[in-house]
Amino acid sequence: MKPVLSSHRLVLRSLAHSDAEDLFEIYGNEQVMEFASDPVFTSIKMVHQMLESVARLEATEESFEWAIVEKASNKVIGTCGLHSFNQARSECEVGCLLHRAYWKKGFMSEALPLLFEHAETMGIRQLRADIDQPNVRSQRLFGKLAFVPVGQLYRLDLPS
Repeated sequence: MKPVLSSHRLVLRSLAHSDAEDLFEIYGNEQVMEFASDPVFTSIKMVHQMLESVARLEATEESFEWAIVEKASNKVIGTCGLHSFNQARSECEVGCLLHRAYWKKGFMSEALPLLFEHAETMGIRQLRADIDQPNVRSQRLFGKLAFVPVGQLYRLDLPS
């Protein structure tokens, strides 16, 4: 069972179809999606398709995705997740997206440590972030969170 995680300003919870409008503001924004592996979403239908895909991947425990909700507004302002687990399930990739209006306000720096703590309880010992060379914002974020650059990957070893 995927837990709800919370901090002072944020709640990380499962994605829901009722989040579609908020998610479209994120996934439909060219600046937000510039370095994402998915294309810019052009319709709410694409959001619903993504939500169905997330549900399938979570059912088989191949991937876990959380909505990042700002407590003050109850708005979904981003997503973060654990993906691409190795066979032993001791390593995985971290992915995240944040609504453009919330950049440079410390929200992702607050959300990701919650995710990392949960990953540790799952037995994950190493997290990876695949960051494109020109994506300086993500490089700074993951560097601030103690990830070490190894080529295009950034890596964080969790306590054993």
